[in-house]
Amino acid sequence: MGANYYVAVRPRINENHAVHKEGCPFLTNDEKRIYLGAFKSDQDAMSEGHRHFAMTKGCLFCCKEKESGDRTTSQSIWDGKGIIPVRLHIQKSYHQSLFCCLN
Repeated sequence: MGANYYVAVRPRINENHAVHKEGCPFLTNDEKRIYLGAFKSDQDAMSEGHRHFAMTKGCLFCCKEKESGDRTTSQSIWDGKGIIPVRLHIQKSYHQSLFCCLN
């Protein structure tokens, strides 16, 4: 038996409808979501969400499985405001250090 999934009726700012698991803190009210069903994986739920809306994406908080062609959230941390990468790959140079000192 899998988890229950819902899709938000109202799109996010990026025009995608979010797919959420039951219990997600970002799950919308009953009248603002569509029940998709019980699924064993996030990917199956998102496929069902595409039957309702052409542009659907998994919630970054509760649907952490890899989506085809998208980045995974396993290398990120949710801080309540947005996604922060765990490791930043910044090449350090003399000019960057000087720039930071001037700011």
